[in-house]
Amino acid sequence: MHTVSQKSIVILILILLLCTGLFAQVATIEYLEGWVDIKRPNGDTVEALIGDALFKDDTVITGDDGTATLTKDDQAEIIISPNSVFSIREIDSGGEKETVMHTALGSIKFKFLRLFGREPKISTPSTVAGVRGTEFTVYAGDEGSALFTVDSGEVIVTSQGVPVVLVEDEGVEVKAGRAPGAKFELKGRPIDYSAWNSEKQQEFSADPIQGLLGIERQMEEYIREVENLKENFQSSLEDIKEGRNEYQKIKQESGDDAATNFYQDNVVPIETEAGALNQNLRYFILSAYSLDRYVLGKQYLNTKAYELTKKISKAEAQEIYSIINRISESFWSAADTYIGAFDI
Repeated sequence: MHTVSQKSIVILILILLLCTGLFAQVATIEYLEGWVDIKRPNGDTVEALIGDALFKDDTVITGDDGTATLTKDDQAEIIISPNSVFSIREIDSGGEKETVMHTALGSIKFKFLRLFGREPKISTPSTVAGVRGTEFTVYAGDEGSALFTVDSGEVIVTSQGVPVVLVEDEGVEVKAGRAPGAKFELKGRPIDYSAWNSEKQQEFSADPIQGLLGIERQMEEYIREVENLKENFQSSLEDIKEGRNEYQKIKQESGDDAATNFYQDNVVPIETEAGALNQNLRYFILSAYSLDRYVLGKQYLNTKAYELTKKISKAEAQEIYSIINRISESFWSAADTYIGAFDI
């Protein structure tokens, strides 16, 4: 079990590591109303203003009366509803940067004006979707469920390795740690996020243990990715260290030109690979953090409220707390392994 001081140290080190290479603008705030904040990767929170630039891994947070409209490279318009949490991340795929637009909580509408190159991905704490369409909405619930609805084009929603293809006027719901449900027709009816989110929370509260086990499956999936990437990352760092030692040796024995040629041919490719692995480690750590912070954190507070109002017994609450703590500790352990990757 982590103590508060241990967690504080882990958070501080993670912030320093996650801030590497963030300074590239990914979107602009074109319009806003009400309370809207931007949370930077270093932990600072600032009031959002029209015209503000957003950078990779910045998080936009709207309050009860807050809405914001973002534009990205004149290619997309992103409309963030009240009580939502949204960020733009990147992942390396085959040596190319791939944009991932993450809805941690709330309701986000996407309008793609045009698509160039690699198609962006859309994620929630428990799902990933590929975009081939122009207009769709993503809803992320307090208990980890996600709902995707498509107005035009095509969106492929994947969870637990199972894809579902949505086209115009179709939707699908996904519960945390489970495959997508059956897709359905919208028939022109709008989705009320507040009502949908309340319904999902009621379903979760009816059997919180099963709901938490689904969240745990999702967390385990993220942690497996982190562990695999961390092992490869450590191996790359060791190869880089050996290559740099060999570079120095060649420089002393054969001169600068021979050493430079060796470095370009043998070390630079490994450094590039290590950078991609680090990029993906950051992505999966942030995905796991989103699950821990916004889903588990919400369920912990809900359980406290249910216990105080006698909706559940103390024994039931303790069982729920135990599972929440188990899932959360698995995340912090994974965060520790990420930090450990830099120990050579």
